[in-house]
Amino acid sequence: MRDEIREITTQETLSLRQRVLKPFLREDQCVNPGDDLITTHHFGLFYDGKLVSVATFLLESHPDFPAGLPYRLRGMATDVSYQGQGLGQKLLRHGIEHLRQKRCDLIWFNARIKAFPFYEKLGFLYHGPLFEMKDIGPHKVMYKHLIPR
Repeated sequence: MRDEIREITTQETLSLRQRVLKPFLREDQCVNPGDDLITTHHFGLFYDGKLVSVATFLLESHPDFPAGLPYRLRGMATDVSYQGQGLGQKLLRHGIEHLRQKRCDLIWFNARIKAFPFYEKLGFLYHGPLFEMKDIGPHKVMYKHLIPR
């Protein structure tokens, strides 16, 4: 394949976040708290030079998961015309491996129902009840321990 993964800026994530995840917002409204912290990692997968998938990892704990170095996945988005080709999985695996090398022991996030199968294939588990996110729909917390407990 003709793809490349590299660390990108917050600004580079916004167009895909807006188009795929929050089309009801303006691009500048798709910035998440913590996006510009030194501990945050934004990764982009480029296919033939075009940014087609993004993922952001924020150093953030979850109250139900004790962890030494927990990261939260936010803004995972793949251009609709490139979905189903394994590019999002490749990007997520890259981010997980990057964090594992930094001794991250837990990744968690709020997943949309339609993304459940995607994350299940990568070994993520569910936690807690289904909940509603305004303007977006039902979600469930998902997580994965990176270091055996």
